[in-house]
Amino acid sequence: MDRQRQEFLDRIGRLSQGPQTAVPPAGPAPTQRMLRNRHLSQMLARHRAETGAPSAPVPRRTLTQVLSCLVAFGIGVLAAFLARALRYQLSGVPVQFGAAPDLALDTIFAIAVAFLLREAVSLSAVKRMGAQLAGILFAMMTLHNAVHAMPDLFSRLLSLGWVAHVVATTAPHTLLILGQSYRL
Repeated sequence: MDRQRQEFLDRIGRLSQGPQTAVPPAGPAPTQRMLRNRHLSQMLARHRAETGAPSAPVPRRTLTQVLSCLVAFGIGVLAAFLARALRYQLSGVPVQFGAAPDLALDTIFAIAVAFLLREAVSLSAVKRMGAQLAGILFAMMTLHNAVHAMPDLFSRLLSLGWVAHVVATTAPHTLLILGQSYRL
């Protein structure tokens, strides 16, 4: 019994030392692309070490990335307007700008409309969601200013009663945050 125990412990010791031959670890066979990429990364690392260049390049925004953020912001603004317009058309009751439940309902409805618009134009969902949310919040806070500036257009789009309600309950040139007006 002692001999078997000793052989077992010797075997465990040999296995814990690691492989005795230069057998590569198991895994997928390296493709030519993998070998080329490894070679290029080694060359790049040597070049950076020789020249003292920073290890990570500074990312720059391309024109298409900036434009897609602006489009996402515009979709957010459009979604907030459409949410308020659809809510008015469905309920027939003007939005109470000071009520927190109305604001929450408008925001949730605007996010749903923004999702539908984003799918319609195939905009990247995760990357531009912040810009869309910023557009929704911007429109929720400033849509009444557009109504004050263009009451005829909004009365054609929605109704004269809705425009009269917005003009009567809000002041022009203000930000409307949770029912509180702040002068611009």
